[in-house]
Amino acid sequence: MRKRGIVIFLALCMLILVIGCEQETQQAERGKDWDYTVVAVRDCPEDLLKELEEKKINPFQMTYMDGEFLYIVAGYGEQPTGGFSIAVRGLYEMGDKLCLETELLGPGRDETVKQKASYPYIIIKTEKTDREVLFEH
Repeated sequence: MRKRGIVIFLALCMLILVIGCEQETQQAERGKDWDYTVVAVRDCPEDLLKELEEKKINPFQMTYMDGEFLYIVAGYGEQPTGGFSIAVRGLYEMGDKLCLETELLGPGRDETVKQKASYPYIIIKTEKTDREVLFEH
C-alpha cells in the first residue's frame, strides 16, 4: 500500500512539472504586442460588411485584407439579449503567427438590456501582414 502511495505521489509531481513547463514554454513564445484599432462598422469596407452579415448568427473568426490593412474579426454568434460586448485581451506575435485574444462580456446585473437577440462581434484593424492569425477566446 505504501509503495502505491509513493508511485501516485511521484506521478502527480511529474504531471505538475510537465504542466508547469508547458505553460512556461507558451509564455516564452509570446512576442511583441501589435498596434491595432477597434473599427466602427461605418468605417469598414463594404465587402467585409457583407461577409459579416452572412456569418454573424454563428460564432466565427475571419480576416480580410484591404489595401495596406488587415482586418481581424471575431464574432460570438447569436446571444439571447442585448448588452453583450467583446474585450480585446491582446494582439501579439506568437512565433511566426499573430494571435488575437478576445473575451465575450455579458450584460451587467443592473444593466437594462433589450430582450431581443444580438450578434456581438469586434473588428480590429492593423497593418497588413502575411502571418497566419490565431484566435483565442
